Amino acid sequence: MRPVRGNFKDALYNTPVQGTAADITKKALGRLLQRLADTGVKIIGTVHDEIILETPDRLPGEAGVILRETMIQAGEAYLGKVPVEVEVTIAETWAEK
Repeated sequence: MRPVRGNFKDALYNTPVQGTAADITKKALGRLLQRLADTGVKIIGTVHDEIILETPDRLPGEAGVILRETMIQAGEAYLGKVPVEVEVTIAETWAEK
C-alpha cells in the first residue's frame, strides 16, 4: 500500500459535501425545467452549485423567486430538516454579480 500524501483528510471530508451539492443542483435543474417551461426563461449554465438563468426583461424578479424556491425544495429533499439557504443575485451581466 502506498503512503497517503497531501490533503487526504480535507478531500475525505469535502467530497461528501461537494457530492451532495452536485446532487441538489441536478435535482433543482430538473425541477426548474418544468417550472420555467413556457416562461421564456433559459437555463444557460451552472458553476459549481450556482444556476445561471437568462430571463426576458419583464421576468427577472419572478424567475429569481422560482429559482430560490426550487433550489430550497431540492436541498430539503436531500437534507431533511437541515436549513437550506439560497442566495439569488439578479444582474444585467456576470460582471455585475
